[in-house]
Amino acid sequence: MDVIWFPNPPYALNEKGIPAGFEIDLWRMIAESRQIPYRIRKADSFEDLLAAISSNQADLAISGVLINENRSKAFRFSFPTASSDLKIYTVNDEEPTAVKLLRVLLSREVLLIFLGLLLIACIFALPVWMMERHRPDLADKQKRHQLVLILQKTLLLSTDHTKRTKTRLISITSLFARVLLTAYFASYILKAASSEQLTKKQNLIEEINFETLKDTTFAAIPGYIQTSILKSNGAKTIECDVAETCIQLLKTGQADAILDDMLTMQTTLPLMQEAKVSAASEKLMTLFMAFAFSKNFSKDQRALAINDAIARSYYDGTHAKLSRIWLRP
Repeated sequence: MDVIWFPNPPYALNEKGIPAGFEIDLWRMIAESRQIPYRIRKADSFEDLLAAISSNQADLAISGVLINENRSKAFRFSFPTASSDLKIYTVNDEEPTAVKLLRVLLSREVLLIFLGLLLIACIFALPVWMMERHRPDLADKQKRHQLVLILQKTLLLSTDHTKRTKTRLISITSLFARVLLTAYFASYILKAASSEQLTKKQNLIEEINFETLKDTTFAAIPGYIQTSILKSNGAKTIECDVAETCIQLLKTGQADAILDDMLTMQTTLPLMQEAKVSAASEKLMTLFMAFAFSKNFSKDQRALAINDAIARSYYDGTHAKLSRIWLRP
């Protein structure tokens, strides 16, 4: 068999000149178990891979080729080997954590909380200190130490620092004020967290609507279904050969977004440590990948054996084992 491949992590990738990846390992397992002799060669581009399999110059193509109707007219697909979600990715322009923290600290709610603490100290802690400072266990301490102790006990929801009935009643009253202040603080934190999550969700694109994306320039790999989707809807595209190059275009500002499958991006992004790229859309559609058979080879008995082996890999544990290695973030 004449097998052709092109790097498209995690399905096929180049490890120091040696083909590797999920579909490569799956193919090697099939070829070994079915005793299928083969030679494998690397295509110069993804478009060359599609051209070779469409013109019967190769029997089988490995590169996480997406299944679609137009391609099925030029060549045949095997049983699906994997699935992933199509999403739009953009540079993550979120504010640094330090800036977010500063905004929270300067917010009106936090200022009110500090004001509440100050009022509790003035209304409750100071009167308690004035009444309790002459106690034998406090008399030998300096005034500032006495005051700090009373403040500490007051602000830490404690009432065990009072000895007299009047101060104990003041401390118990302050306890209710402190509980209310704590509840207000907790509700503010929950509201801020839920608000941020809601904002993120609202900013996510829920469907491919190119009326709203007409001014967006996408980094796109020629020959990919994603690129065809973009071009058919009139979107602007800049060509890139692999996902890593597309992400680089995004980082440098030459492109505004990438339309790609989740598994490819999850595999590539960790290799680019400074790439602050994240999904800017919900799942737009589910994609299915497969081996590509030339029309001539699809009639061969070995093609049936390969399909049977792919199907068998789903229930004999092979597919799950390879998925744990290659298809997990």
